[in-house]
Amino acid sequence: MRKPIPFLLGSILITVGCATGRPPLKSLARQLRSPNPDVRVKAMTVLPDYGDEGATLLPAVVENFRDRREPVYRGAENALVRMKEPGAQALGSLLSDRDSWVRCRAAASLGRMGKEAVGVIPQLVESLRDSDFCVAEKSALALGAMGDAAVPALLSALKSDNAAARRGAARSLGYMSPEIHAQVAAALLPDLLSDDPFLRGETAMNVTAMGKVGVPVFLEALKQKDDDLRQRAVDGLGEIGLVTPEVVEALIGLYKDSQRTIRLKASLCLGRMGQRDESVYKAVAPGLASKDKDILLGTLRALGAMGGAAEPSLPQIVYLLEESTDVDLRNEAAEALISMGTRASLAAAERYTRGQYKGSKDKK
Repeated sequence: MRKPIPFLLGSILITVGCATGRPPLKSLARQLRSPNPDVRVKAMTVLPDYGDEGATLLPAVVENFRDRREPVYRGAENALVRMKEPGAQALGSLLSDRDSWVRCRAAASLGRMGKEAVGVIPQLVESLRDSDFCVAEKSALALGAMGDAAVPALLSALKSDNAAARRGAARSLGYMSPEIHAQVAAALLPDLLSDDPFLRGETAMNVTAMGKVGVPVFLEALKQKDDDLRQRAVDGLGEIGLVTPEVVEALIGLYKDSQRTIRLKASLCLGRMGQRDESVYKAVAPGLASKDKDILLGTLRALGAMGGAAEPSLPQIVYLLEESTDVDLRNEAAEALISMGTRASLAAAERYTRGQYKGSKDKK
């Protein structure tokens, strides 16, 4: 009576296997090479469910990745991403494909995988040298998605001759922690301090192009004694235009810089930032209460450059015109009113130039 039991168990297993709806692997292999693209897309959708066994069909998926029809190559991309390590290795091999379109999409796909693709970091580092700007930039962005393991490669890419690689590396590093940003500053500052004026200028332009990640580099440069370096740093911060408490504080600190050009640039930079962000005005305006002449002059220049955003300080600026015994401060206050360019500020400046303020004729 017990002999039929194995047969019955086998029948049950076969029934369960059929119930999954998965075709045999050989059938799936044929579907992946079907002339019908819809059949191939459906086959790639279920392929990752086969696990290690399905990895034997990766060559067919790679061929579909090269297909120019979007549903097909998107289906192949999704399958490779879902297959994790085997898929990452397949994508890594595509980074050396003859077709730059394929290489670029392979790099972008690896970026989707993030830390699951750390095994192909060496291939991505090699792709940073790719002559195609899309491949180089997407490779840098993919490295950024892989976290700390890719930081050394990204720091090195910041000095690359490939502009796309530099841009991608800067974007990637910009999303990382302040500690990583400090490493960026440490990596690039020596080139900014170089005795070679060409290298110094090129580095300053590259750091400016980095955007957010370039800010810590320029903030560190402002602490140096080199006048040219500080001037380049102010220019860079102005072009990047990122408003943070650290940036605003550093620029305000330059009101007392030994170089007049740097003092002027810092004030104008704050003025432009203040036109876009009211937090800058709130940080700058209290300087009008200072007894330090340099701070007062810098504050007046910055407020003037802010235009209408600085109009709440109009009464204090007019007070300086009426009460200050320092001709430099009075003249700077008048210039600030003119630069502000509002109806009220221009009217106040005109009254001053006509000597209509009490005591203004005596103080000139």
